[in-house]
Amino acid sequence: MTLTTYNFLWRIINYFLHNYLDRRKNKGKEDNNRINERFGVTTKKRPEGSVIWLHGTSVGESVAALALANSMKEHGYGDNENEFFLLTTNTISAARLIKDKIKKGLPAIHQYHPYDHPKFVSKFLDHWKPDMAIFLESDFWPNLIYLTAKSRIPTILASSQMSNKSARFWRSFGYFLGKKIFSNVTQVLAVDPKQEMLFRKLGAPNVKSLTSLKSIAEKPPINQNYIRNLKRSLIKKKILLAASTHPGEEELMIKLADQLRRQAHDNILIIIAPRHIKRSSIIQNRIKAAGFDIKSRSKGEFPSKNDTFYLSDTMGEMGSLMEVSDLVYVAGSMVPVGGHSPAEASQFGKPVIMGPHTEKCDAQIKDLVWSGGAVQIGKGPDMIKDFLNTTIELLSNKERLEDMGKNSLIASGYAQQRADEASIYLLELLNKNKKEDVA
Repeated sequence: MTLTTYNFLWRIINYFLHNYLDRRKNKGKEDNNRINERFGVTTKKRPEGSVIWLHGTSVGESVAALALANSMKEHGYGDNENEFFLLTTNTISAARLIKDKIKKGLPAIHQYHPYDHPKFVSKFLDHWKPDMAIFLESDFWPNLIYLTAKSRIPTILASSQMSNKSARFWRSFGYFLGKKIFSNVTQVLAVDPKQEMLFRKLGAPNVKSLTSLKSIAEKPPINQNYIRNLKRSLIKKKILLAASTHPGEEELMIKLADQLRRQAHDNILIIIAPRHIKRSSIIQNRIKAAGFDIKSRSKGEFPSKNDTFYLSDTMGEMGSLMEVSDLVYVAGSMVPVGGHSPAEASQFGKPVIMGPHTEKCDAQIKDLVWSGGAVQIGKGPDMIKDFLNTTIELLSNKERLEDMGKNSLIASGYAQQRADEASIYLLELLNKNKKEDVA
């Protein structure tokens, strides 16, 4: 596929775009009052001065964008009244995250990114005229990147990575399109050496390996009162937190509980924090059907010393759960979801266990495993058995958990240093480009 072919497809898509957006509005997936932003049109004025544009499509990428913005702010950008961030997202949930940080003082403007028709992208660029554009993670919209780069705007792909499936596309059907895009970017900051080599092969002229910016996401808050109430009932309990579980992983936790019961381990509590709390009743019914009682946070309940399970089915309490846990299973990794970031657990200095399905966070879990702060279960016919046995072994070994926790916290500190390196480099590039424009 070439860029010409890609843009021809967009001319066809344009005929159906309004109907598509109407369906998304009806499903609550679009902001009714800001639909024009999808076409590169906005009611907001561009502020005078410097604007750094950070693009992250959904919550995960927006977390990385905010991490980079905070690091750049710590190194001086935004101290002046004429320095701003422009943060673009695709999803409403990511928009809420961004707007919350703006309310708390981040010097930024939020916009929904324009769809990738060249006309919409050109309108967006003509209005905002960013001094630098930074695209986070793996959101590679061809026109958004290519037209930005051709506008002589320093164009950065940061915290960049591709799944194996995406890499196959860019190497085969999307080869010529990829060459057009990646050969024009100013710099790629890949998450690890493997991804660095991939972007070099795709034609990017300047690539270096740093880290995943999700590794320096803002540490979630904790509720001291909630923590005290949890600890009051669990003085002699070891706590396994299953963080952000998906269907199939609660069943895995039931198998773990069955094995604990057979082996007479009665000092372990499994806290399940589902990725989607609307699954709360399904999870409770499944666990009760397996012969276990389960108390629920949404009902104002707390676990007792005789409980094996506790369900955390309210929002915004992951930090508190991390704080009280002895071992964190970062979910989405024992089922083919791609894994969630272990960064939060690492920031709390907690040992981590993950399964093999970590395509979305490979760099982070590899760093943690290398540091000694995490264990990753490999694929194979004994995958579930290995997970169960390893989890019980870890929870039975206090000294090893303590060592892993220390290593996990150290790894988090190293990730912050590499992110600061990225911030300093990008700010130097921004200042260099401004001087060249003046000259």
